[in-house]
Amino acid sequence: MPELPEVETVRKTLEPLLINHKIIGVRILLNKVIKDPDILIFKKRILNQTIRQVQRKAKLLIFVLDDDVLLSHLRMEGKYYYQKQDDLINWKHVLLVLDLDNGYQLRYHDTRRFGTFHLQTKTTYQSLKPYINIGPEPWSQEVTSDYLKNKWKNKKQKVKTALLDQTTISGLGNIYVDEVLFAAKIHPETTVNKLNNQNLTAIISNASKILKLSIELGGSTIATYTSSLGVRGSFQDYLQVHMRVNQQCFTCKNIIQKSKVNNRGTYFCNHCQVKK
Repeated sequence: MPELPEVETVRKTLEPLLINHKIIGVRILLNKVIKDPDILIFKKRILNQTIRQVQRKAKLLIFVLDDDVLLSHLRMEGKYYYQKQDDLINWKHVLLVLDLDNGYQLRYHDTRRFGTFHLQTKTTYQSLKPYINIGPEPWSQEVTSDYLKNKWKNKKQKVKTALLDQTTISGLGNIYVDEVLFAAKIHPETTVNKLNNQNLTAIISNASKILKLSIELGGSTIATYTSSLGVRGSFQDYLQVHMRVNQQCFTCKNIIQKSKVNNRGTYFCNHCQVKK
């Protein structure tokens, strides 16, 4: 599934293709992907607006238009195709098509159909869902050990689960949480109330470092995620634990384990990551 680095790769790839092009047509093939406003208003409002920027917050793509913003969450398997209008199209998994004034289309493809779209005004979207529910990214000045300590005060949640909560820290999905916890030498089943300042600082610094490296490398091209725009990430070549069950740990040579934490496949080294 695309996480922050993969979404940033999509953003950087899409923006030069889309900016300053007007939306002259829209087709919605699955109504439920449009969350706000209703379908008729969505179609009417988005037409004849020009795409000015493509931004991102955590895993949320933000298409900045003349008056509105189009918020797109790729969820599990969402992808974008930028193709000529007369190119053949497999309609089976295409859920939304935007016709552009340059003869191209932006086609949203999603086999799992979990992706979502919100069309909101520039002046209000930052105070509405889904934007308002997204926490700060790990490199934000807001994210400190005191910040995490306050967020996790009196909680006995496992740290793996806590880090997947996008309202606390945004941008960390299953792949990167496993990698961050390994780098911080914290067992994924350790409860957050047992983490000290050193642990919290290690989580923040490694989250920032790992996500930034993955962005530089174009993200991780594994499982069902690949960029349909011709960009292949290579961070998967640097994974220390994720997807490496029954292989030797690069650090201690013990065997990488896999378990389920809150129904999420979780990879770790029992020797390097001792449970508190």
